[in-house]
Amino acid sequence: MSRKFSELSFPGKYQTYSHCELQYTQWLLTALGVWPMVSKNVTPKAKVSSFLSVCLILFAIAFTVVPCIMFVTLRMTSMRSRLVFFGPLGFRITNLLKYLFMIYRANILKVCVSRIEADWSAATEKDQVVMARSAELGRKLTRLCAFFMYGSGIFFHAMTFLRPRRVDAFNVTIRPHILPGYDLFVNPQVTPTYEIIFGINCLCGAAIYTIVIATCNLAAVFVGHVSGQVQVIRLKLLNLEEYEQNFEKNEDIRKDIAYIVRCHVKMLRYNVRDVLREICLVEVVHSTTVICWLEFFVLTGWKNSEVIFIVTYFLLLVSLTFNIFMFCYIGEILKNQCASMGHMTYMINWHNMPKENISSLSLIIAMARYPCTITAGGMMELTIRSFGHVMKTSLGYFQMLRTVAA
Repeated sequence: MSRKFSELSFPGKYQTYSHCELQYTQWLLTALGVWPMVSKNVTPKAKVSSFLSVCLILFAIAFTVVPCIMFVTLRMTSMRSRLVFFGPLGFRITNLLKYLFMIYRANILKVCVSRIEADWSAATEKDQVVMARSAELGRKLTRLCAFFMYGSGIFFHAMTFLRPRRVDAFNVTIRPHILPGYDLFVNPQVTPTYEIIFGINCLCGAAIYTIVIATCNLAAVFVGHVSGQVQVIRLKLLNLEEYEQNFEKNEDIRKDIAYIVRCHVKMLRYNVRDVLREICLVEVVHSTTVICWLEFFVLTGWKNSEVIFIVTYFLLLVSLTFNIFMFCYIGEILKNQCASMGHMTYMINWHNMPKENISSLSLIIAMARYPCTITAGGMMELTIRSFGHVMKTSLGYFQMLRTVAA
């Protein structure tokens, strides 16, 4: 099932294409324990497994966040020393929020998945081929996001483990931890306490990076599917031109126009915005602040010649920048695809059609002025221009952070 859509032969059923489009979504959400919440046929065993997975992920995140917060609050005195932990803590807390919002929106997510499967089942063989080309976009963006996030995450944890050990005043070897604060509760240097702490931190990191990829996958899959529906409508609009010589005698034109209007209304009612509303808001706020933090420490590490930290923070900076760019790029695609409906409808030979049919098409042109968009909490549309605003804002905060930490 890992083959591209173009390599799949049409089997006479929709399950092959539908499964391929949702394949990565199912893998990621199953790992997070969310897939049983959005799937139709769920066994009691799957429900128990989902509950245990959610509890394990929440425990792993809390296990890393709570001690670090206590350490920063009780041990750190200067602003600069506290800023060191702002990025890791912010990264974990914001992804925890995205995970909780994903669970909170599970019912809407379930409706979206059901509509995807219904669209595939109702599509003809020709329509499925067109939809498959657009759906491949979601798979490519998911693979690209997974490469950046898992690559930078593995490097970050590996560099922590390979950092040189130091010996304190009592001649005790101090092994590095990903995040501090565990000495408030136990001795984190003895075996097997150190190994358990490091293993749970790695589990937390894997969960966090999977959450990032899953949210990107949801946006890419849903927008790719909407783009496929736009291409299907485009085919139906082109088919209307076949009736150009016999508009009044051909009764099928009314059925085709009715189908086009139904598809357009269904596309406008697609709940992409509702699923991603809170997630995108958290992503924009997080990216603006953490990218600023990473820019600050990349330059600071450069001055202090800390090569390992420079490479690690630079990779994380590239990954987070790419992630917010991905959301903005997907939002741009969704907006342009929905807005193109009006142009496509106008470019057919509608002026040769009977008057009673032209009025139906004029509604599509009018509604195309209000395209579907992905918003950050309903406050900002995510487009390429929005990405520029996020980067400018992060640079502004970077200058302010340099002043405060000076």
